[in-house]
Amino acid sequence: MTDMKKIHSRSPSPSREIDTKKLKIDLSKEARDLLIKQLEYYFSDENLRKDSFFQNIMRSDSKSRLYLSYLLKCSKVKSLGITREEQIEQALEGHNFIIIERNEDGRSMLRLLKDLPELEVKKKFREKIGHTNKDHHAGGCIVKVSSLPENISWIAVKNELKAELQKLVPNSENLVRYVSQTTQNGTCYMLLKPFLNDQNVVKEICLTLDDIKVPVVLVSQEEARKVITTALPRHIQKEREKEINKQRMILTSQPILIGGQQFASIEHLRRCLKEVLEQSTVNTVFDGESLSFNVLKGLLHYHPKGSDKTRGMYSITVKYHPETNNSKCFFILRKNEAGQDEMEDFSVSKCLQQLARNPPLASKLGKNEVCEDKQQENIENNQEATVED
Repeated sequence: MTDMKKIHSRSPSPSREIDTKKLKIDLSKEARDLLIKQLEYYFSDENLRKDSFFQNIMRSDSKSRLYLSYLLKCSKVKSLGITREEQIEQALEGHNFIIIERNEDGRSMLRLLKDLPELEVKKKFREKIGHTNKDHHAGGCIVKVSSLPENISWIAVKNELKAELQKLVPNSENLVRYVSQTTQNGTCYMLLKPFLNDQNVVKEICLTLDDIKVPVVLVSQEEARKVITTALPRHIQKEREKEINKQRMILTSQPILIGGQQFASIEHLRRCLKEVLEQSTVNTVFDGESLSFNVLKGLLHYHPKGSDKTRGMYSITVKYHPETNNSKCFFILRKNEAGQDEMEDFSVSKCLQQLARNPPLASKLGKNEVCEDKQQENIENNQEATVED
């Protein structure tokens, strides 16, 4: 019988495994600085107040610690090429408030030399987006009459409202889109078609029903939202949505004035900015005298955090975004309160989204004509200064 050969285990010996764990992986200075900057942001009070993920994990530990393995799963840490806990340990050696220690099992954990800030509860989606920012009367005013006598039907209310609107808005067609049935407490809701200065006009309406004066009330934004979702039939909701889309198309296609320059539309502005970004080399700087700087500065006023981002701003530059390293982005250059230089990226898309809600129409600001080709030529051919790192 042929002797069977002894099969040797390929598992590493305990001593070899320990040696591997002790192995240090050298980081370049650039990678180390970027990693430290990212970790300092993660564990800053500003971020931790909103970061329920890190907070919940750290508070579950008796010493408010965090396993390094969690950091290796973060996309921004991954984008820096960090794949080993040893790399994080090496970067944080001697840090002033982030330290590394071992738990009872010998696993590496991160601990802060400061107390965790109170976690701020995130606002609900509707509160965050803000019904205060969204005008629910944009598709036509939603109004109501209350305390109606039982003998007055919704048809009588509709006819009287149509007559009053005809007096206040001459040469108009039927402006009443929908009237609801009267509720048990005598309230009747009405959806009007949009017309010029409609929200101010409806406030002046008072109906006379069976010799009783009944005021028409423009409902609040919150009440309007509830009426739209609960009181309006589906086909009326669709008509209202079509009206809003129609208005939006008209509004976004009108000439706008931004940064002292006029553009044929919001889409034209977006194309111009995209062209500037694509044609600008990395490290191009737009100073205060340039057309591009003034347009971007004007656009930044519409950013949700525009006042914070533009504080101390003196110019704007083009850099590769740190998360991708292959897509260019606009960055703000500014001085902080200590007089030190800072750089921060910003989203043009966020600015344009906010601008579209209330565009600075050129017609309202005194300019009447637009030459799209000339505007694009000016912004593309603007002479910029390029500086070295």
